[in-house]
Amino acid sequence: MKGGGVILDRTLFYPQGGGQVSDKGKLDKEGLILKVETVFKEGNDIIHQISSSVESKIKIGDTVTGEIDWNYRYGLMRAHSSQHILSALIKNNFDIDTAHATISFEDISLQIARDISDNQFKEILSEFVKICTIENHEFLTNLISRDEIKSLKDKVRGKVPNEGKVRLVELKKYDLICCGGTHVKNSTEIGPVFIYEFSKGKNFKYKVGLSALNQFTSDNIDALNYSRTLNIPATKLIRNFQKQIEKKSVLQQNYINLATAALKLVSQHPNTEVNNVKVGLIAIDLDYKLIQKQFKEFPEEYLLIIKEETNKIHLLSNTDKAQANKILEPFLKKYGGKGGGSPYSAQGTLKDDPVDILSELSF
Repeated sequence: MKGGGVILDRTLFYPQGGGQVSDKGKLDKEGLILKVETVFKEGNDIIHQISSSVESKIKIGDTVTGEIDWNYRYGLMRAHSSQHILSALIKNNFDIDTAHATISFEDISLQIARDISDNQFKEILSEFVKICTIENHEFLTNLISRDEIKSLKDKVRGKVPNEGKVRLVELKKYDLICCGGTHVKNSTEIGPVFIYEFSKGKNFKYKVGLSALNQFTSDNIDALNYSRTLNIPATKLIRNFQKQIEKKSVLQQNYINLATAALKLVSQHPNTEVNNVKVGLIAIDLDYKLIQKQFKEFPEEYLLIIKEETNKIHLLSNTDKAQANKILEPFLKKYGGKGGGSPYSAQGTLKDDPVDILSELSF
């Protein structure tokens, strides 16, 4: 017994380590079931954590039978084996090492040392999926001494641990690595692969096995539903989506151009003047940084008020005569809401919409 867990004289439970989460399962003590959720290594001890509510029901010297959750273990085996393949393909094709990997149940997060392009990823993705699904390759394991591994050092991917005995995991033609994790025997046991994130050129997240299959099934049904709604073949959805993005980009740029022109017009023709301060009011939904940039071109002694559809107002001022935060305060008190800022820039979201902002200005 140690640290809220059980130490066994022998175990098949894999402890957390090497980026892989631990096994789950149970210990059976003459009908008393002790659920094991986490297993970790502390020194030479492998600790099987059990619920604190049953700690008092087990003592040193008791005999228990351990049973791992095989479905969970098999999902980890699939995940870990797939990570070896993807890391090897990236290393073999682009000479880029894996910086970090997290192995969960049929779910993998991988980070590489340098980024690759979309086209480079596409080069290896097809081969990766084929190895996991239709081109069967056997994973071989071998326990050898550290002295024996010296002759293989140039062939081994990654670091060699400083231990007397080293476990090698090999996928012929592709990979040779020191690893103590759990793996499948044949690569096609991994099954389908579903990449759900590829960011910054070096971060990958994907699913394998049944999790990937379920994701494919769900997305396939969604694609069919969208294709019916849009009256577009499912095979052409992505291309159509790309066209819509391109159109949206053009529309957004056109809107920015029009909004910029409208701001310029307001700068030249203010709505009113209060205490020798020109005041312009415009209803527009535009990135605040763009508005601030444009406001630098406004004439001196100017207060600009921007209204958005969500009862949000922005105030920009370039004069001490009209302090934006002070002008905002009466509106917050009268109409409710939250906001604040500085004398030159303030914003707030009002609960009620002011009927005529200009007539209520006071400074």
